[in-house]
Formats: sequence, C-alpha cells, structure tokens
Amino acid sequence: MDPQAAARDLAFMLLDGRPAMRNFLTTSSGLLILAATAACGTEPAPAKEPPVLKITSPERALVKNGAGPVTVKGTVEPNAATQAPVEKVLVNGVQATVGADGTFQATVDIREGATLIKTVARDAEGGEAQDTRAVHAGDVRNAGSSIDNALTASLSKGAFAKLSAIAGPALKGLNLGQMIAPMQPMVKAGGGPDCLYAHVAIDDVRMSNVAISLTPTHGGLKFGAEITGLDVPGHANYAVACVDGASQLRVTANRIVIGGTLLVSPNGRSGFTTDLVDQRVTLEGFHLSASGIPGTIIDMISMDRAIESIVPFVAKLGMEPMLNQALGALAGPKQLDVMGKRLTVEVSPSDIFFDPSGALVGMNMAMLIGGAEKAKYIYTENGTPAMDASKGFAIGLADDLANQMIAQAHALGLLKLGMPAQGATFNGTEIEMALPPMISADPADGKLRVVLGDMIVTYTDNGTPIGKAALNATIDLAIEPAANGYAVAVKLGKPTVAVNVLDLNQTRMSDEDLEKATQFALEGQIANISKLLVNIPIPSVAGLQMRNLSVGSDSGYVMVKGSFE
Repeated sequence: MDPQAAARDLAFMLLDGRPAMRNFLTTSSGLLILAATAACGTEPAPAKEPPVLKITSPERALVKNGAGPVTVKGTVEPNAATQAPVEKVLVNGVQATVGADGTFQATVDIREGATLIKTVARDAEGGEAQDTRAVHAGDVRNAGSSIDNALTASLSKGAFAKLSAIAGPALKGLNLGQMIAPMQPMVKAGGGPDCLYAHVAIDDVRMSNVAISLTPTHGGLKFGAEITGLDVPGHANYAVACVDGASQLRVTANRIVIGGTLLVSPNGRSGFTTDLVDQRVTLEGFHLSASGIPGTIIDMISMDRAIESIVPFVAKLGMEPMLNQALGALAGPKQLDVMGKRLTVEVSPSDIFFDPSGALVGMNMAMLIGGAEKAKYIYTENGTPAMDASKGFAIGLADDLANQMIAQAHALGLLKLGMPAQGATFNGTEIEMALPPMISADPADGKLRVVLGDMIVTYTDNGTPIGKAALNATIDLAIEPAANGYAVAVKLGKPTVAVNVLDLNQTRMSDEDLEKATQFALEGQIANISKLLVNIPIPSVAGLQMRNLSVGSDSGYVMVKGSFE
C-alpha cells in the first residue's frame, strides 16, 4: 500500500470528522506529526523490518490467583524480506530459551497486582518485534466488601492549631438547641413529678464569642474553651407542697472557661465519639433570671453548678461533627452520582491514636455502585504505610479501594466506548476493556500507577470489524487541589503506551499507522477513569486550605502529603 495515502486517509479521518471527535483527537502530538508528514510529502526513515513474533501463552487478560511464576511461550522467525536471523528474545528482561524450530519460552515472576508482560524479539539487523499483554494477580473478592484501613491519615500538632482557629466559630454556628433537644430535661431535682420536684429543660445555648484550643497529648486532645456572653434560656416544671408550677428562666454569664482532656474514639458508621474528662470550669458573672419560681425550687436546681456541667457537655458535643470532618470526612455525603449510577460509600473509623506530635487515624471503607453487587475485583495485600504525625498532614489511600470501584464500573459496562470516525476506511471505533483498569505498584520504582491491561480497540466499517488492536498502558497518578484548595482529588497523569495490532487489519493502513490511531482512543478511556477516581472521598479538613501537595506511594497506598494554610 502507499504510505502517503494511508497517512492522508488517517489525517482526513481525524481532522475532517465530526467536530467533537475532531477536537478530541487533535490534542495528540502524534496526530500533528502525522498530518504534517502527509501535507509536506516527507517521510520518516523506514523502520527496519521486524522478525515475526507470536505469543501462544499466556492468553491476553490473564487473571491469576496470587503471585508467582508465569511461563511465556511463543514462536519467532525471521521476516520474509531480509531473513535476518533472530538473535534473542527477552520477556520482561529475562532471556528466553529459543529452539531451532523458533519456539521459545521464558518464566517470569508475577507480583500481586497488575503486571504487563513485554516480549521483545531482536534480529541481527536490528529489527525488533514486541508484544505486550496484561496479567492480574491477587485474591478475587466480592465488590462492595469492606476494606480494612482503606484510608489512613495523620494530622500534626500544627494542623490542630489551625483547627483550633476555626473550631470556635464552628461551635458558635451550630444549632446547639436542636442538638440537645432530645436530652431534656437536663436538670432534675427531687425525683418527681410528685409533691416536691424540679425539672429544667435547656432551650438553647448561645454565646457572643468562643475560642477553642486543641493540643494533641497522649491519649487525646488537651481541650480549652473560653466563652464570653453566655446566654442559656430554658423553662422549668416543678411542684412545691403538691402545687404544680411552670416558668421560664434564663442563665447568663460574662465568661466561662473550660479545660480538660477530650477523648476521641471510633463509633462505627457514626464516625467518632468524644468525651471530656478531667473537667475544670470557671464561671464569672453568673446571673439567673427566674421570676415566679419559688426560692425552694431555686435552691434545689442550683443553676450555677448545673451550668458548670451543662456547658462543657454541650461544647464536647459540638466538637464531634467538627472532628468527624477533620479526621475522616465522615460528615460528607454517603451517596454520590457517578457516571449516572448511584455510588454508596460506607466509612467507619477503625482506630485513632494521639501523642504530643499529632494524631494517626485509620478508617475502614466499602464502596458499591448500584447494580454491581455481583462484580468481582482483585485484592492485594497492603503493608503499613509510614505515617509521620509531626509534619503537616498525610493521607494514605489503599489501592484496593480504587480498584474495587473501577472493577464495578467495568462490570457494569461503564468503560465501554464507541466513537464515530468519518473519512477513512473505517467509520467507527469500539473500545472494550478485557480487564478492568487497576492501580498497582510499578516493580521498577514502587510507585503506584494505573495499569490499563489489554484494552481492545476494534475499528468498524458500517458495523463490520475490519481492524483490531490491543492497547496496554501505564498512567501516572497525580494529586490536584479541589474545591479551591479545601480538598484534594486523584487525577491521572501522562500515559506510557504499548500497542499491538492483532490478526485483523483490513483497514488499508499499515500496522504502524493503525497503532498510532489506536493511541488516540486512550484519551477517552482516561477521561472515563478520571470520572471514577475523583469520586473517591479522600478526607478533607473543613475550613482549611491544602498547600504544597505531593503524591507518592508506600506499602500499597497512594500517599498524599501537604500542609494547611
């Protein structure tokens, strides 16, 4: 076939197709180079004719139960044009044993997770043929199952200082009256109702200003609160000498200072619960307005002492929603819309540890997309990431959490793509993942990357397949600020791509040009996967902007580190 004609066909297909498709595809630098080649009439130096390489085992999209050896088998022979003898065959860097009849085999070790097996055959004249295919190895589990320690987080002493600054306004802004309504009456004296008793219900707790301090210590947080302009309205029901009565009352105080240790502990799906122990309370400028209430009842209820216990309790109660947001993002939505499907997220803290440097938090998590209840995913064992509570903040996201969600989307067909293309020998492109994308550690450097294994791209002419290629890619993970810096989101970076044209190619394009066309299909799949990853609820700290973000990996976790502004 005429290479220039093939280039013109491909350039016309990409540049003169439907506008949306044209905009989508012309972002690739590969297209610009190809179009320029057709327009200028220049051609790159012809590639050296490669040997003929065929892999017979393992099949594409192999799922293996656990790590271990995999034997790669195939055949290799000189190309028809040069008959240059084959010098070597390498499988992931392991030299294969090649027989006189061209059969070969090599055994490579497969780690848990996603592995790309790359076979390279080289001949004496420098011709090179390659084949890349994917293997998933690990424990097959049901989608939607809870993952232990799916999220880990650390907050430094400095981070809690930042939290303290927003805790006071946050407490003041809560509807405390509504929070304590189920606990009424909060003051009881004399038993009753009978001939002599008093019950006082607190209607609200208001304050002009409140300053909170939270300092990590062994086992919890040193808690301090200074409240000015305290205003506590309420009402009393009582009886004296068997005569019932009811009246409004109001407690005010110029200033109340609270100290103690705030204990924080896991409370299942409700998040964290708090308890204030070793309380110290100082009350200044106390005043009780209770006209109409008999003195006997006033003495019984002792509202000054009651307020010294009620206000610390209310302050402790108000800390729970703030700490749930700060330590686990548990106050956020539990159901999300993802690609038109309902994603249900269940989070429960598993552990929390405090020392003077800060706090370490572990959380279990389960995620299920509606309709994917029967889906399976590959679980890989995680280690324990190194968490340093003395510096800013760190968040560890287990790769299994994302892999579970992506596998569900794959099972529901959400990663299947169909795109029109006009002006070439094919007018349609269908993309299907033989395996779900998987986040896995790169054996070369240990960094976590997204692996797209054996993505099959089929080119059709009016619905009839006329070309097929397998695309394998690894894509760097990136972390970007979201919500104006108040949260972070997982993003996908630059891909590294390997394309193999399969047996079917009736497109009138060379295998090389079809490989280039196949790479363009990757952009649509990256966009799809990004839609999934951005919905992973990475913890955010309410009211604090994140800065100096960096991403790494450790023991099967995507690690995000940074500082708070």
